[in-house]
Amino acid sequence: MLKLDREGEEFVFTNDWDILIPVEIEQTPEKGLVLTVIPRLKKLGREFLRKFANHPFSGEALEWLRTEIAGVSADWGYPVGRHAVRHCRIFRFPAGSEPLSPLSGGRPLTADDEERNLTTFDLAETVSDGRLCFGQIEGEEVVSVAVTHASPDERAPGGLLEIGVETIPAARRRGYAVSCLSGLTALVLSRGLVPEYRCTFSNVGSAKTARAAGYLQIGEACSFVLRRAAR
Repeated sequence: MLKLDREGEEFVFTNDWDILIPVEIEQTPEKGLVLTVIPRLKKLGREFLRKFANHPFSGEALEWLRTEIAGVSADWGYPVGRHAVRHCRIFRFPAGSEPLSPLSGGRPLTADDEERNLTTFDLAETVSDGRLCFGQIEGEEVVSVAVTHASPDERAPGGLLEIGVETIPAARRRGYAVSCLSGLTALVLSRGLVPEYRCTFSNVGSAKTARAAGYLQIGEACSFVLRRAAR
């Protein structure tokens, strides 16, 4: 299916924005293959689906997109040397499954925990936004966290809620990431929502964390991110 991102194109070009995402590919069981492009790449999108609908994430397909995008993006102020591709695995927690129990020291976090937070997440802002967060405490410090990318209140019952995880380097390989992901998974499920987890194909450790916490890979996604030259 071809989807046009009219609002995204208008916003970027009207505001002379530094970042442009002209093409996104996503394939999941419920939606199938969805190719989202800005309107000025509508013809390219149709040609891509004609050529690569059966293998949209293959090296051949992604290289074709890189080449075609490069042919026009420089005219918009986005040089080829500033292009990036984010190819992700999509994981979901299986319906009817029970999350693992968190390790000792794992618990939901509050805004007050920001004072002892060693990760790069801003816990005060996260809580203020209504997002859920679960952390692992070592000593008196927060060394690993899992947070939802949106507030549960923004999702309809049965909707998807994506989770992100971070563990500081000094506290890795202790099971903390799995513990936090499992703890937050339970909180998301208690809200009647479906937990989702994404990571790039190159991040093997993150994929291992998802699988260790009981998640299954159900799809893929790929975004082409273009940036302007430094100004």
